[in-house]
Amino acid sequence: MARIAPSQFLPLTQRGKQKEATSRPNQRAIVSHPETIKAMGFSGMTDGVAMLTKAKENLMFTMSALSAEQRVALSQSKHEFIEMCSFNGHECNIEEDFRLHVDPEFGNCFTFNHDVNNNYTSSRAGPMYGIRVLLFVNTSDYMSTSESAGVRLAIHAPTEYPFPDTFGYSAPVGFASSFGMKKKLIQRLSKPYGDCIHSESFNKTNYIYQKYDYHPEGCHRSCFQTNLIRDCSCGDPRFPVPENSKHCSAFNATARDCLERNIGAVGDFHHVTEQMNCECKQRCTEIVHEVTFSASRWPSGATDLGDCDGMTESQCENYYRLNAAMVEVFYEQLNYELLQESEAYGLVNLIADFGGHLGLWLGFSVITVMEVIVLIVDVVSICFRRRNDRMVKHDRNNSEKTYAPTSASEKSKSLVQI
Repeated sequence: MARIAPSQFLPLTQRGKQKEATSRPNQRAIVSHPETIKAMGFSGMTDGVAMLTKAKENLMFTMSALSAEQRVALSQSKHEFIEMCSFNGHECNIEEDFRLHVDPEFGNCFTFNHDVNNNYTSSRAGPMYGIRVLLFVNTSDYMSTSESAGVRLAIHAPTEYPFPDTFGYSAPVGFASSFGMKKKLIQRLSKPYGDCIHSESFNKTNYIYQKYDYHPEGCHRSCFQTNLIRDCSCGDPRFPVPENSKHCSAFNATARDCLERNIGAVGDFHHVTEQMNCECKQRCTEIVHEVTFSASRWPSGATDLGDCDGMTESQCENYYRLNAAMVEVFYEQLNYELLQESEAYGLVNLIADFGGHLGLWLGFSVITVMEVIVLIVDVVSICFRRRNDRMVKHDRNNSEKTYAPTSASEKSKSLVQI
């Protein structure tokens, strides 16, 4: 069996829900100013689902205007979110093993196995030998824009940005969610055979995720953000902005209108390549994990949930069922699949074919070549001989005609003269 680090290339990123900024979680702010309502995109809206979607968007705009410290304070801390953790049957060090990552949409996220120089390694497959975490989300802190309760999980390389909104998986509260992984290594050919890009040779000048390796998803977002800043003088709050740039304000009607106009003209960031002349190529070497998800009700009546001060066993079980989730991520098998591109007709094939043809022609011996030359000479000489024979015969016939009598009178004259 191959020995593979389960997170050597793929740390685990989990997120906590953003807390409401007010002391009462369900308190609602009423906005009545027409210009503010227009800027926030609520003008003429009556559908509840559409209004909820727009409210989530406005929340991201509002959060982007806060400082990094304020954004971290409005979401759960590491120890509030992660109650228990084990890897390969051993207890984790929550303080050291998880690194904070602030996501524009999901708030505080925590990355497991983030250190590329000190990887956790698993030598066995199965749930017992991966990472198992008990996550407490505390649904009482949820805002009214939260439609579901649970956590968001993304599997990624330590040097890659996680992109939980696009490549993430959801794990609901009240369930033990299992994510089994199978590793797949993809190796593509660069020019002249293919059109991929090596991460180490990628120019990061306009790449908004400067601290991370190249990713096609990050390239699309960077291109979209760069063009948006050029046209609107501010950036989309879903993505980072370069230095000396800022995000569009939630209450700036002009900036919001420019943002909506750009999205309407070219589509969202995944459609930007054709419209804005961006080249976001696939990576020449890519590691992909195919994930299989399964879930079961949790906790069971026999589960030891630890501290539940002032609660009965039934109340404690129900409390965790409404506010916590058990998540386990592991390798289903320790072998991996390799998908490798190879040239259909390369230099080696060309040399081999050339050598084969050369050998074929050189296979004719000198005697064979001489025989061919002799044959050609014989054919030419025969042709000339036949031509000469015809000319000699023709001359002989002409000479006989000159001396022979041509008529009876001429014959009689000859006799008289005699």
